[in-house]
Amino acid sequence: MTRFRISLLSLLVAAVALSAGCGGGGASSSLKDGDVAIVGDVHITQDQLDHQIALKVQSAKVDKQTVPKPGTTDYKTQVIDPVVQRLVGEVQLENIATELKVSVSDSDVQKALDAAVKQQFGTDTAKYKAFLKKYGITEQDIKDQVIRPSLLQTKIQDKVKAEFPITDAQIRDYYDKNKTQFITPDTRQVHYVIVASRADALAAHTQLEAGANWGTVYKKYSLDYQSSTPAAQLGQFSASKGQTETNFGTAVFGNTLKTGSLSGLIEVSKTYADQSLPGKCKPTCFFVIRPDANVVKGSSQTFDQAKATIESTLTSSVQGPKVSKKLQQLLDEQKKITKYAAGFAPPTPTNPSTTGGGSTP
Repeated sequence: MTRFRISLLSLLVAAVALSAGCGGGGASSSLKDGDVAIVGDVHITQDQLDHQIALKVQSAKVDKQTVPKPGTTDYKTQVIDPVVQRLVGEVQLENIATELKVSVSDSDVQKALDAAVKQQFGTDTAKYKAFLKKYGITEQDIKDQVIRPSLLQTKIQDKVKAEFPITDAQIRDYYDKNKTQFITPDTRQVHYVIVASRADALAAHTQLEAGANWGTVYKKYSLDYQSSTPAAQLGQFSASKGQTETNFGTAVFGNTLKTGSLSGLIEVSKTYADQSLPGKCKPTCFFVIRPDANVVKGSSQTFDQAKATIESTLTSSVQGPKVSKKLQQLLDEQKKITKYAAGFAPPTPTNPSTTGGGSTP
């Protein structure tokens, strides 16, 4: 299958996904002979369904996919049901667009189609026509089933989002309440060991002071040694100011411990030991530290620098749920005006089950 076909199908899936969450149109009419479903006063006929099934089957054959035998349960669930839902979804999409007073012109559709064709086929018109023939589709099929729904989807989303704008006041309020999120702390690269007792800490310190390999000493003494850590990284740590054990941080970011020098024994605070090293200290744990570089100063983002990030966050956490709720309301309206002929109603969805499913400084 060409990249163009994949792109078209991706757009179509998105359009149907939105239309399934939208509603509109007037009171539902009555089903007539030959109808598969009605949405409001729009009838979806067996002829329309048959045409779309023929396209789906042809596409499967071209892509060498097995098509279930007509009349079987698999044929209904894999061929008929998805096509019916797409056809219903397209009508729902049109209804909601009408309700929200958004529209897509023929020129908009043609422009988008031309862009898609150019992206996938360049200027090779013959290749594009061969693609249409191969899949048994017309350019109008693409316009009606892919391009137009995609454009309507975008306009509907934009219209609903506009009902719940993210204001500068909201962005400023978020920044003022969460300034720490926009601060990059001071950092410093160090080597360390965290040892269970004073005696072992003195032994480790003596060996390191005598020039022993840090990784070897770390492996022997450090409480947080893990065999999966590469040898070259044993005992290495990128410390961030304010995010380490208190005494560790004071030593690393104070003014006394010079780069390349070995610290004395630094006692681990009881609070940290109780929380992160329960039962391991005998009775007190100690750090031995060697800074490998000078402190790298952190920075703070100004409001203007952080604004785009905050807006994106609020769009997801504040605007998103409101938009979803609005679309759900429209869906509820849509369900009231959608009827299916016998044998074409979608299966009742089921709720998926849910299951519950060494320290560093």
